[in-house]
Amino acid sequence: MTMQKGWTLKYHSKRDIEERLAFIKIYVEKLKENPDEVFRQQVRLVNSFLKAAKNYPLTKEAYLKIKGELRTKERS
Repeated sequence: MTMQKGWTLKYHSKRDIEERLAFIKIYVEKLKENPDEVFRQQVRLVNSFLKAAKNYPLTKEAYLKIKGELRTKERS
């Protein structure tokens, strides 16, 4: 992979870049396999998830606290 002039590296390692590229290649193949209407349905579904997440009444911290999964820093 070559980087265009002016681009900055946004990944922590070469492995991150390789994993991202592998995911993109798989995703593009899946897009090619499905008709446009299937893709449009998937886009609507993902957009509805994002909208619901934005309108969720709890912060991520409050949600994790309710679930008992909030990690707090230990005080010394």
